[in-house]
Amino acid sequence: MSLDGHFQSFKSRLASTRKLLNRQIGLFNRNSVPITELEAIYELSFLRIFAEFETDLLGLFVTNMMMPSCAAGRRRSLVQCRNRADALKILRGRNGYIQLLPVENLENTARIFLKDGGPFSTIAQQHKNALARSAAIRNHIAHRSSETKAQFQRKVLSQVQLPKQSSVPGFYLRSSFQNNVSYFDHNVSELGLCLRRLVENSI
Repeated sequence: MSLDGHFQSFKSRLASTRKLLNRQIGLFNRNSVPITELEAIYELSFLRIFAEFETDLLGLFVTNMMMPSCAAGRRRSLVQCRNRADALKILRGRNGYIQLLPVENLENTARIFLKDGGPFSTIAQQHKNALARSAAIRNHIAHRSSETKAQFQRKVLSQVQLPKQSSVPGFYLRSSFQNNVSYFDHNVSELGLCLRRLVENSI
């Protein structure tokens, strides 16, 4: 896959997810879907987008492992990979599994396989904050534990003002960020911006 292909894959999944979500919002506006169901759909939509982001992030990491050098001629990969499957096997190691997020994991892993960890070791603080926030949302949706609730409240809810107090991720996601932009829109856009910047810095 080309470098830009990783970002285009994310955009395509985001577009299809937004289409499905907008359909449910339309049904809610016609009183055909209860609010609890709409909030659950927001949560499932966010899980889908976050999973796609992780998939494309992993794919981009493997692409960088396949690059002996960047466009400027500086060394990029610290390992020799015959193909993508080989690179993925090296990355996953003996456990056969790799988790690139949270950002600290991504940075540490990048420094092992890529010269100076670039471009994954130079993520701007704005994007690091966005990734941490999205991960907290995702974890609370997926696990609903007291620990994930505390992280969600600390990393997400404490930073915003909502119409009412609620620890339900779906309520937060459908709430207005500004004008006609929801917090769902805002957070998935931040994920896309982060991925696009990583793609640009991979060249």
